[in-house]
Amino acid sequence: MNRLAKAARAWTIAGLENDFIFSKVMTDPAICLTIIQNILPDLAITRITPPLTQQTITPTNDAKGVRFDIATTDDHDNRYDIEMQVADHHNLAQRVRYYQAMNALDVYDKGANYHDANNSYVIFICCFDPFRLGAQFYSANKHLNEFPGYRVLDGATDIYLNASSHRHEVPAKLQTLLDQVAHRDSGQDDEFGVKLRQRIATVKHNKEWRADFMRLSLAEMDHEYELKEAKKQGQDQALVQLAAGLINQGQSADQVQDFLTSVMMVSPAQAREYYQQALRG
Repeated sequence: MNRLAKAARAWTIAGLENDFIFSKVMTDPAICLTIIQNILPDLAITRITPPLTQQTITPTNDAKGVRFDIATTDDHDNRYDIEMQVADHHNLAQRVRYYQAMNALDVYDKGANYHDANNSYVIFICCFDPFRLGAQFYSANKHLNEFPGYRVLDGATDIYLNASSHRHEVPAKLQTLLDQVAHRDSGQDDEFGVKLRQRIATVKHNKEWRADFMRLSLAEMDHEYELKEAKKQGQDQALVQLAAGLINQGQSADQVQDFLTSVMMVSPAQAREYYQQALRG
């Protein structure tokens, strides 16, 4: 299958768990608002600013930047970053900490009181259980180690949703969202579920967004190819250096090539090429 065909197939099968589809679905203010309201019902929010998608923030030229899937602010000036996370890279808590810093980066205006900083909510919708504790919903705030019941009110809240869980521990509309992410039949034909499916269909029929997705997919394929080539070149260089070391130890051509094929598990043709490169050295 060629690259274009792979990209086209990726678009065909992409669902809400795909961060591109998710971002486009979440740019619908009504859907985004409903999700935030169901994640944080105690905030009693009624409005949000138009959700921004794929917003990139880079604090300095040499610092690692972030690209928010969805960023918005509510009518109480609370800030939200909402992310879709498919793969578990075992660094999510550390990543959330950085996202919190970036989410609050420009709220500390020069001369302003720290107390006036906006509250910040970083929300990750995960296709796995981020803490392997079986829950559907996790939230984290700072507490004093010596007084676990005392919450440090620094304005930052981390929220993790586990779409892989079959428990029904969250509000119905949030359950519908998680079931859609996990490709489960929720059995709920409520208004929000219909709205979600209609929005996904609208996104998938948008020719401009399809073209954007294809370009991004092809760019990712190119990047992966470049990484593989760089890795291969590094491995090749290491094997050439190994062959050169064996030659310097006085080993014959047959001994060097036998070592490369039997120990390093390369083909006879590759072993001969590495040996010749080492000789030209």
